[in-house]
Amino acid sequence: SSPIRQILPEERRKGFLALDDAGSIGIFHSTAHRTLLKEQVAEGAALAAMSPRATRLLVESEQGLQRFVIDNPHPEISWSALWGKVWYESYPEPGYVWQSTSANGDFEPKLSLAPLAFGTLKAAFYAMLLAAPLAICAAFYTAYFMAPRLRSKVKPIIELMEALPTVILGFFAGLFLAPFLENHLPGIFSLLLLMPVGILFAAWAWSRLPQAVRLAVPDGWEAVLLIPVILLIGFGSLEISGHLENWFFGGDMRLWLSNDMGIPFDQRNALVIGLAMGFAVIPTIYSIAEDAVFSVPRSLTLGSLALGATPWQTLTRVVLLTASPGIFSALMIGMGRAVGETMIVLMATGNTPIMEANIFEGMRTLAANVAVEMPESEVGGTHYRVLFLAALVLLMFTFVMNTLAELIRQRLRGKYASL
Repeated sequence: SSPIRQILPEERRKGFLALDDAGSIGIFHSTAHRTLLKEQVAEGAALAAMSPRATRLLVESEQGLQRFVIDNPHPEISWSALWGKVWYESYPEPGYVWQSTSANGDFEPKLSLAPLAFGTLKAAFYAMLLAAPLAICAAFYTAYFMAPRLRSKVKPIIELMEALPTVILGFFAGLFLAPFLENHLPGIFSLLLLMPVGILFAAWAWSRLPQAVRLAVPDGWEAVLLIPVILLIGFGSLEISGHLENWFFGGDMRLWLSNDMGIPFDQRNALVIGLAMGFAVIPTIYSIAEDAVFSVPRSLTLGSLALGATPWQTLTRVVLLTASPGIFSALMIGMGRAVGETMIVLMATGNTPIMEANIFEGMRTLAANVAVEMPESEVGGTHYRVLFLAALVLLMFTFVMNTLAELIRQRLRGKYASL
């Protein structure tokens, strides 16, 4: 409430000290919007001086010369600095920024966890977008429709995929998959669009063949016939990639996205993560979901079929509902695996801590950030503590997600237990 007599800025941080005519002193941090201390240090007007490290304070007043020790190690951390937009010096506008270190002494640490949390969710979303439909549908088919002899070969092979080290997948994604996708973008999108259409068309054509031909294939072995269909669609999509690029995108789809559509393109992007991490998550979801579907009592399916239901009706209205708790658990465990994945996102994303939902741009996740920066952080420093906070945020996220998943699973189990 009194006029300010003196303002003392810190030399190494964006904090400052203010002294008023009443002898009250305040310590503030501009970037974090924090008022750290308000204290009466003198009776009436005074003058102050602060040490270069902002750890000592001298106050001269009518009472004499007083010395104070300032213990203020982490003033730049606040809720708004960690999770809100901050307008940093020399920046054109407020933003979510993570930039913990720099080469010059005038650098101001930018420790926003928002882009890291966003990158974690973004990577998990694109991975689950690929993995969840494929794994669940594969689980249904192998447990319900596939011949037992064929299932005994397919299931162990898919589960064996889970033993593949994620560092190998990350190395493969960063070194081979990322440039391959960049050079074959039209073919990749054609493959994603044509593959389900081609499989459905092949199934329709198979159903229209004479009964004698269809009966020649043992029941439950029809999936083997899809192998040449999948290979043909995959080969054809990649072969026409260059022609599609010339016909529709002026010879270069990447430049067309950047110049004509205004969509930034980074070689190591979320599409690479979706394919690589989705491949890593598929075995986890598949194994649990397949066991849940296979464990549905045979009497339920036989009773449904005996009452006139088709196999598809039995699957969607009896088997799916009964196995829903296990399927939901599989999805949540797969989601947890995707959220906590480190090596794939570390090696194949470019590690750019930005908040962009664009599938053609990269990201940095909480787990990858801790793995990259923990060895170089100063023990006990602000950066070091924020990295531990990031690990705690990741732990809390998985804990809350698993708790909600367990509650929902128990509710589904209670709801469909009567079946």
